[in-house]
Amino acid sequence: MSTPSRKPPIPLRDAFDFAELCESDPCDISYTLGSFWIGSRRSFESRLVKAFKGCVPADDFEPHISHFCRFYASLIVDRAAVGATNRRKFDWVLRVLSSAEAQPDPTRPQSLLVDVLCSLTGARNGTDVFFKSGARPPMRVVDRLGGPEMLKARLRYVSQDLFARPGQLSGSVLLIDDICNTGASIRIYAAAAKKLLGAGQVTAVNLAATRFARGKDGWGMLQLDVSGLAKYPSLGQMWIDKAAVYHLREDCPLAQSPVSCEVRFMAERSAKPCPNCCPKPAVARKWWKIW
Repeated sequence: MSTPSRKPPIPLRDAFDFAELCESDPCDISYTLGSFWIGSRRSFESRLVKAFKGCVPADDFEPHISHFCRFYASLIVDRAAVGATNRRKFDWVLRVLSSAEAQPDPTRPQSLLVDVLCSLTGARNGTDVFFKSGARPPMRVVDRLGGPEMLKARLRYVSQDLFARPGQLSGSVLLIDDICNTGASIRIYAAAAKKLLGAGQVTAVNLAATRFARGKDGWGMLQLDVSGLAKYPSLGQMWIDKAAVYHLREDCPLAQSPVSCEVRFMAERSAKPCPNCCPKPAVARKWWKIW
């Protein structure tokens, strides 16, 4: 937790030149772990990040949310904490507030992920330096945030009700966001950390980037490394068909088209097992107890 200050909060809507911020990314290093394909039935990495975001309140989704956090935290540390010649040290971990939050909500999965990252890196959680005047609609549903000056419009939207509590975040910052669209949120938070709160280097990590144009959107080959999921069976891939039956295999002969991929524990929560490829266990178990 950051050091408190008696100075009044700083409104971020007045703190930056947005045209300049469009041209100059305040993040020193940026990583994106995977892709988020809107509306895709077959993209498992898209389902993973969506399921992670949907685990609210986090305690209702144990042990799966802890598995999620360990999985993502391991990828983040592997990518962000290892420099060209030595291991980077982070003094602070911050995260972007979701559209539904006014204050950092400890019941959200993003908060739990920050806690896990702090325990792995030895950094402190500094997210409480940021707050908003209230919840707001997510940017994806606001029509006026498109067009040729989309990034500038989104920078203004992010900062319009966002405040920073004066304090010191001196040192290196690891900044986390879930799904990146234009990167406006990360830019505002990184700029505030460096310009207003005394941070040195800012390393930004997005769990996924929204993809468009069948991949011809500038991100190149961007695919989540899911090899670490082998130790967490409840986060494995399943398939749900038109009849709300889940299958181990997409090509199960009993699957009724269309089928969509889903994270295992979410599939077990919302659908029934296929008698062909998902034999009933000898002892019945509730979905939240499936490890």
